[in-house]
Formats: sequence, structure tokens, C-alpha cells
Amino acid sequence: MELHEYYVKEIFKKVGLPVLPGGVAYTPHEACGVAKKIGQGPFWIKPQILLGYSPNSKPNALLDRKLAESESQVFEISDALFGKKIKGFPSNVPATITRVYVEQAIPKKSLCRFVFRVDFNQQTYTLTLVSDRGEKTYYLKNLKLESSCKKEILKIMRIHDSKIAKMLWDIVRKAFQLFTSYGAVAVELNPIVQNDKTLVVVDGRLVFDPDSLFRFPEIVKCQETKLGHEREALAKKNAFRYTKMNGNIACLTNGIGLGWATIDMIHQKEGQVACLLDVGTEPSANAITKAMKLALAEPNVDGILVNIFGGLTSCKIIAEGLLAASPEISTGIPVVVRMVGLDADQGALLLSHSISPFLVMDKMMDAVSAVVKQTKGDQ
Repeated sequence: MELHEYYVKEIFKKVGLPVLPGGVAYTPHEACGVAKKIGQGPFWIKPQILLGYSPNSKPNALLDRKLAESESQVFEISDALFGKKIKGFPSNVPATITRVYVEQAIPKKSLCRFVFRVDFNQQTYTLTLVSDRGEKTYYLKNLKLESSCKKEILKIMRIHDSKIAKMLWDIVRKAFQLFTSYGAVAVELNPIVQNDKTLVVVDGRLVFDPDSLFRFPEIVKCQETKLGHEREALAKKNAFRYTKMNGNIACLTNGIGLGWATIDMIHQKEGQVACLLDVGTEPSANAITKAMKLALAEPNVDGILVNIFGGLTSCKIIAEGLLAASPEISTGIPVVVRMVGLDADQGALLLSHSISPFLVMDKMMDAVSAVVKQTKGDQ
């Protein structure tokens, strides 16, 4: 099983590998939002599609990264890509481009590339270094990265700057830890680029054995999920309502009237709403969990406001649903929860024991002010 690049980059960041700022987008407007969040251009636009190409198959020009100098070009290029169909391999079944990865662009002068791989023919593990100074493969006995391997790699690369040499070996070491801890079939860093006085992994590839994924639920959830254009359908399937907007705060409420009132108050505080998820008047804990996961799938969300009135709804059930979704919450994304009414004290108590960053309040304006303040970085 192979993953899309945006999942690969998230896993790379998790293990400490240096990657460029970027994000996935499902529409041209979302692509512009990612570019705006990155900041100054230029930007790379990378179609995200898994076709199963063999190493010897002919490249498809549509899959090449596109360079955009400005946000307006990001929109134009991504708009031209969405909906394009490309034949897969070997069945020739066409696949449609439904998402792109927008990433900061830097001069792509490759320093080298590394590939950790399981060699099934030799029944061993290998590390291959490829650079303009040649190619070298090392056999990793007992799945260990020997110090002699480090010395030889640095000797081949002829890196005279001790800081760059340390950075390079740190990248190799972290990639090796990723390779071994997940029992991957292959981990590829291609290429590693020197950008000023630092190193960056510009592209990467991860391949896993599907039969071993039961041990890694965080990888299983990275398999294809058709969000983007199908978010509304997912919401409808789970008996709540989804409304897409263009800001950075996701709102989860029970009741459309409460939802629009929440949006108005966020705008009064000069905040912008990314989406509204109305879970209805009597949501289950499972519906709350799915709504939170859908909100977290939005590429531009910097904060989440949960605004619940416990009339027919027990706030304890709301809290249970939020706790079930808490493993999905990335570090640094504030989640402000305002719960009043039925079982509000019990719900607040449950959230207070969570390791996830729930900030519980009972006044609506205080909750709105808190989420706007935190998403502006003015903490």
C-alpha cells in the first residue's frame, strides 16, 4: 500500500524529518487558501493521485508539479487540473484528479536521495544512496544502521560543513527509525535539497505491507477517503448538515439557528468561519465524533468552536463524542467548547480529564472571543 504525498509529509513531520510548508486542497479556492497560509510564493502545485505506475511506465505530464508565482496562478493552475482523467497502470482504468498538494517552492538543486527498502530476493534490508557522486547500496545486517555506514556516506558526499553533515545524518537516522518502527516495505527521500544553511526533504514515498497495517491504525486511516467534493454527502449520510465557507474556524453546533448566530458573533469579533457543522437537536456521540473528524479534515482550519445547547441533547453525550475524536486533533489546534444546559457539568468534567486541548466555557461570547484570539495567534 502506498500513500498520497500529503499523508507522507504528515508522517515525515511527525518523526521530525524537515519538509516544506504545504497542504492538501480539494478545490481551487482551497488551494489559494493553502497558498495564503504558506505566505510568499512561489508555490508548487502537485496533483495527488495513485495510478500504480511501474518504474518503466511513461511519465504523464499532468502529474508533473506545476510552478505558480502567485495566489492567482495557484487558482488558475489547480482549476485546470481538477477533473482531469489519467489512465492507470496496468488496467488503463482512468483516475480523476480530485485534490492537489500546494507547497512552498524552493530551488530544486538535489543534494542526494536515500532509499530504505526490503530486498525480498536477498531476504534482507538495504539503504541506497544516490547522488551526483555515484550510487552506493548498504546491506543492513540485523536491521542496524552501523557507524561505519555513517562514515562512508559522509565521505562519499564530501560535505565539509559539519552542521550540514550532522543534519544529513540526522535525516538518515530518522528515516531509518520510520522504516523500522512501521515495518515499511520502502521509505524514500527523493530528493534531499540544501536550502540556504539547512536541508529539506522535498519529496518522499512510503510503501507498506497491507497485511501488517492492523498494527498501525494511524496508517490505516490514511487510506483513500473521498472528502473534498463529497463532504456534504458524508455529512448527510451521518444525519447532520455541512456548510462550506472560506475562513479558518470550524463551528460545530446543534441547531442551524444557533449555528448562524455563532457565525455572526465570530464575524463581529473579526474572525472568519471555515465551515459550519450542524449536528441536529439530538445527535449521538458517534455523530459528534464524525462531525469533528470532518471539521479536522478541512485544510485551512486553525481552530474549532463547539457551541452546544443541552436541551434535548445531553452535554455528557457531546463530551463523549469529542473525546472519541480527540486522537485526530493535531497539536496546536485549539478547541473551544461552550456547553450549557442538560448535563453540562458532567460534560465539562469529562473534557477536563482529557489530554487533548479542550478549553471549556459557559458563556457564548467568551468562547467566541477565545477561539478568534487563539486562531490569530494572539494568545
